[in-house]
Amino acid sequence: MSQNDDYRINITGNVSGQVGSGRNVHQTQNVGAARADEVTAALDRLEDLLRRHADRLAEADRATRDVEALRRELQEPDPDPEALRDTTGRLARRVAGVTVLVEAVNGLTALLGLGG
Repeated sequence: MSQNDDYRINITGNVSGQVGSGRNVHQTQNVGAARADEVTAALDRLEDLLRRHADRLAEADRATRDVEALRRELQEPDPDPEALRDTTGRLARRVAGVTVLVEAVNGLTALLGLGG
């Protein structure tokens, strides 16, 4: 390799994990909180789906309470990521039999940056 080798990488969209290339690699990862209106819309959609599919869930009332708990935690000045992870995980288990609900919970979890 000569001193004039030029390495460039440009990645956009959803990327997970590290990516690096070439000499003197620099990486930046920006992880920010989701916009409040996006989170509110995701929670509203989830509540609507829970109402529409309640008859297909063994624990529809508890799943609804989980969504309410998420709303309360997200209104805190410094929401607890562990509490959010626990609640979204529990909610995911409660809706596991209904694909559209699983997708909504997964979307919310990703939006909150909690992993999937």
